[in-house]
Amino acid sequence: MTVSPAEIYQLVLAALHRLQDDGGQFQRAITKKQLTDLEFWLLGRLRYFPASVTPGDFQTYGPYTSVANYENSLESLTAKGFVEKVETNRYRSAESGRKLIEKLYHAYFSQIAKHDFLPAAEIQRLSALADRVLNSAVHQPNLPTPITEATISVFPSSEEPWVMAERRIVALSAFRDDSHIAAWRDEGWSGPEVALSTTLFQSADGFDHDQLRAAVVALNDKDFKSALSALYSGSEISTSHDRYRLSAAGLASRQKIEDLTNRNYGLPFKALETVELDEMIGLLEKTRGPR
Repeated sequence: MTVSPAEIYQLVLAALHRLQDDGGQFQRAITKKQLTDLEFWLLGRLRYFPASVTPGDFQTYGPYTSVANYENSLESLTAKGFVEKVETNRYRSAESGRKLIEKLYHAYFSQIAKHDFLPAAEIQRLSALADRVLNSAVHQPNLPTPITEATISVFPSSEEPWVMAERRIVALSAFRDDSHIAAWRDEGWSGPEVALSTTLFQSADGFDHDQLRAAVVALNDKDFKSALSALYSGSEISTSHDRYRLSAAGLASRQKIEDLTNRNYGLPFKALETVELDEMIGLLEKTRGPR
């Protein structure tokens, strides 16, 4: 591999950022419907479940959020008429919810299809190479890929080159999530522990208690306290002057998870010959545009 898996992932994100530039149209539509980010996320993920679903089922795709928060948001969507409650603790998308998602994505894809900053042949080639990587990703032994597979399962039936490319690069991004989840589960961590550890890992100055609690708002009080206790028990956290930071052991543990994630993420790119990988990297760089 001519560049590291971490560098490829950053290229994927940068290319995706440019591909998804629709002038803020998508976000304005979500705001107009008075949906929170979590509510919209749930409406989109309901496409993965053809029948009904429990709040806990969403942790397959978002293990860093407490189930109680999923339940509260599903209840809110039910009150807004976008979701139906089938029975106690089971939900499904209402017709209005399905139509809303279809309408939002139709408008979004129509805008994305207008991109012209790369020749059509090159963006089609990028899609073809991405398809081979994704096929390899979902066939990796001992590496579950539910997020990647679900993302692929709802690809639109569109032959617009830019829509095809955007969705495939979305899936390449999703594979990083699967790679990360596999890495921390192999190390015996829970989703809330990783959420808390990641927050501390990304801060040089640490947090006081209230700041840390606010930084992991996706966790309810029970999961926050449980994760904090587990990290203390594992000597992953140190406190000084009432501020929480990762200890030396905690930093090493968290770095190990990053290293395992990068290793996992790099595996399917081996399906490409070196010259093909270089070509894909070049096309991602062109899609990303000038820095």
